[in-house]
Amino acid sequence: MRPVRRGPADPAPSKWRYRLERLWLTPLFKALIRTGIPSFSFVALFTWYIHDAQRLEAIVDTWEGWVTAVQDRPEFMVGMMRIEGASAQLQSDIEETLPVDLPISQFQLDMGELRHRIEELDPVLSAEVRVIAGGTLLLRVTERAPAVVWQQAGAIEVLDATGHRVATLQSLEAAGALPLIAGEGAAKAVPEALALIQVAQPIADRMIGLTRVGNRRWDVVLSREQRIMLPEAAPAAALDRVLAMHAANDVLARDVAVVDLRIPARPILRLSPMARDALSRKQDAERVAYQERIE
Repeated sequence: MRPVRRGPADPAPSKWRYRLERLWLTPLFKALIRTGIPSFSFVALFTWYIHDAQRLEAIVDTWEGWVTAVQDRPEFMVGMMRIEGASAQLQSDIEETLPVDLPISQFQLDMGELRHRIEELDPVLSAEVRVIAGGTLLLRVTERAPAVVWQQAGAIEVLDATGHRVATLQSLEAAGALPLIAGEGAAKAVPEALALIQVAQPIADRMIGLTRVGNRRWDVVLSREQRIMLPEAAPAAALDRVLAMHAANDVLARDVAVVDLRIPARPILRLSPMARDALSRKQDAERVAYQERIE
């Protein structure tokens, strides 16, 4: 029996091998084998590992220990606090306000929160908070500039040029040379009040202050119980008009109690009680003399 001759092996792949090769060339399948299955296996293994409370606590403690070891290094510690640009009283208020217990790691300092707390203080316009060389916490403060004193409802408050409260005073004597304003709503019109005070410089030696009337207009209060009643609109122009009248005729040097400019087109001068009595007596004497001449 003669042996059967076999031809050369078929180089074509088998059906299953062909299908596997085609499947491997699919991007989604390749990503699943290379990334998906290893990632899923890692997540499953990690989830099983930390599912134990003791293992999880050990991991957290180890991590916190590493973080604390880095944060508590000497080069990151803050041991001093320096305040610049603040008065002695404001420095004391800042030290009482800030919850900083030195020494402390600068990683435990919330600079934004510290700055916010400082700027919440009434006398503070703005603040800068940062850590400088030498482990020093620098607080650079810009204080509000006092502009006027506001007296209302039994309280005496110092305001800046925007009407923001700066401080509370116990008496007017503590206000010094600051201009005085009064009346409900005066704090909201401080810029207008300052403009009127600037216009009234020629009579500054006689000016006592400004009174807000009806939360809509101003009265200028002068010595000798004189008062200039200004209109709601364009009060500075009206006050300048009164000063021009005074420069020409010494109106404010006379026995005038009120200069009423609430109606700018019709200014009214009201005499003081003594002047009215004197004028009344003069008019009575003139009438008697006139009647005697007629008789």
